[in-house]
Parts: sequence; structure tokens; C-alpha cells
Amino acid sequence: MGRWIKGSGWYPNYRQPQFYRKGTMRYTRIIHEAVVMQSRQPIGKLENAIVQFPFQNFEEVLAKANRYSTFGARMLAHKRVSMWSALGHATWAFIKHYVFKLGFRDGWAGFVIAFGNFEGTFYRYAKRYEEIKAWQPLTVEPVRRPDRPATK
Repeated sequence: MGRWIKGSGWYPNYRQPQFYRKGTMRYTRIIHEAVVMQSRQPIGKLENAIVQFPFQNFEEVLAKANRYSTFGARMLAHKRVSMWSALGHATWAFIKHYVFKLGFRDGWAGFVIAFGNFEGTFYRYAKRYEEIKAWQPLTVEPVRRPDRPATK
């Protein structure tokens, strides 16, 4: 959105290590990768921040949110899910990013990030709910106009 994001849980981003020597780690999760270190070497810290540009435009944000919500739905396989839990978890995601992670300080960008977290969380639970209910497309006869006879 043309500006640095300083809140919203994006900066500073003290997440898992970013650089690895080949063979010293393995992934345990697809989304927000969790890693297990397979080395006894201590983890170092960079002196300067890494500048990241995770998205070129809003379309990329939406595509990633859709992809992540599909993966996230699979990770909810062990949980009871309802549309109310979808709404509750999504609301909490918004509040957490906008209020507690100071997204409001980023103005419109912070609101969009918090709302995106709301949407991604809601869709994750909604997709899992869809799986549980095994929704299928409706099979119905085509609607015919009353002034035209049916043709076979």
C-alpha cells in the first residue's frame, strides 16, 4: 500500500530462522512454516532487518489468503467447527491484529491487514465446515419460461 507497515504484527518480525545450512532443518507445517532444527549449532541473529516485499499488489494478497485458508481448513481436521466458531475466531483475528498488534497505527493499511486476517480465518473455518457437511452442488431441472413448451 505504498508505505512501511510498522504494526499489525508485521514489524519487527521475530519469526523462525530465515537462513539455513542445507540439511540442518526440516519443515513440520505448511503455513507459517514451523521448523525443527537438526543441528546442535546455536542459532545466530542478523544485525540488520531484512526488507521484504511479500506482495506486489492486492490480487496477490487475495490469492495467498485463498490458498492459505484451504491449507488451514485441513489443519482444523481435529476440531469441532461451526459457522459461529468461524465468526468468533475471525473476529478475534481482527481484534488481535488491529488493536493488540497496533494495526490501527498503520491507518488504512492496518485496517486492511486486520480485515484480511478476519477473512482468511473465517474462510478457513467455513471451508472446514463445508467439508464436514459434505455439501454437494444442487441438481435441479432447468427453469422453463411458462410461455414456451418444453422440448425434448
